[in-house]
Amino acid sequence: MVVINAHAHIGDTRVFDADNDEDELLRAMDSNGVDTSLVMPSAGCRDAAAVHDRIGRLARERRGRFYGIVQMNPHTDREAYAAEARRCAQELDFVAVKIHPLGYGVDPKSRDADMVFQVARDLSLVVMIHTGSGIPWGLPALWIPLAQRYPEVNVVLAHAGMAVFTAEAHLAAKLCPNVYLETSWAKPGELLWLIRDLGPGRVMMGADLLSNMPVELFKYRSLGLSQAELEMCLGGTAAHVFGLPSNAGREA
Repeated sequence: MVVINAHAHIGDTRVFDADNDEDELLRAMDSNGVDTSLVMPSAGCRDAAAVHDRIGRLARERRGRFYGIVQMNPHTDREAYAAEARRCAQELDFVAVKIHPLGYGVDPKSRDADMVFQVARDLSLVVMIHTGSGIPWGLPALWIPLAQRYPEVNVVLAHAGMAVFTAEAHLAAKLCPNVYLETSWAKPGELLWLIRDLGPGRVMMGADLLSNMPVELFKYRSLGLSQAELEMCLGGTAAHVFGLPSNAGREA
């Protein structure tokens, strides 16, 4: 079974006062049996492009174990944002862009939020969106209009509403077939509900914090899922949504 962590960070963040290290991430993956992580800068990092370069280097050195996600402040000139996203997609093989409504103050109704979706569409990238903390803009339901406006873009709602707003994340996935749920911080009972109602092909495991990695894996393994359901939620959904090779994590 290939295990993919759909949500990981390296680098610093002034917003959340933390710093994440490549070696620590790799050790956490090895100790928890995680084959592949999707890695992004943290919201509020000092130099997003420099962290993108670190992620690109990590992906080259550990082929198949790491894939990059663009995260930078969308409140910048469209040309500059699009150029960096294009560089990451075409030169570093990144697979997604991230919007952090709390970390960067992004209103789902804003032109800048729409711009990120346009860039993702043009580059065939997935859009990941932080949901949960940072309401109202972190409310999953507020991102439904953009998901519907860009049906060709796969949208991953990070944290699936972060427990408090899981029902909203479920609603977004019900209304939008291009919406998928990454479930870090979800409650086990609600996680099982999401899998049973939406199907395992709409749900994926993510850790977010390194200390959360064993917890998130244990939640899935404690739900009484079938082997096929577990394989899909722990790796298959993410591989499909982000367009990863079927042997992701086995190339290093």
